[in-house]
Amino acid sequence: MGRKRVIAPEEASLWLSVLLDAAFDPTSTALDLKRSADVLNHTGPGYSWQTRHGQADLLAIASDLTQYPHDYSDTRRAELLLAWAERWVQADDWQRLQGRVRKRRQRTPSSVSFRS
Repeated sequence: MGRKRVIAPEEASLWLSVLLDAAFDPTSTALDLKRSADVLNHTGPGYSWQTRHGQADLLAIASDLTQYPHDYSDTRRAELLLAWAERWVQADDWQRLQGRVRKRRQRTPSSVSFRS
């Protein structure tokens, strides 16, 4: 069994950015939502999961977090993103995404926040 996934609350905005890029960039190889949909369909028959469902779920989270930034604590933001990742991100994709977060962390000032 792999390590427990964690998104540090103070890095929720960084993770959101990485997840959105990976989910919506057609050239990205960091996240395979089609494979995740296939896994969901195999493990939970009765619903026809597709890539667009994962994208729509992530976009809904991003919309809420950016339109209502004061309604969500950093901890809650991280929990929402982690819940999405638990459903839509396979273990090898998670490792690639962690690498992208590390790279962005090195390039991004620590003052990035949802709040203005």
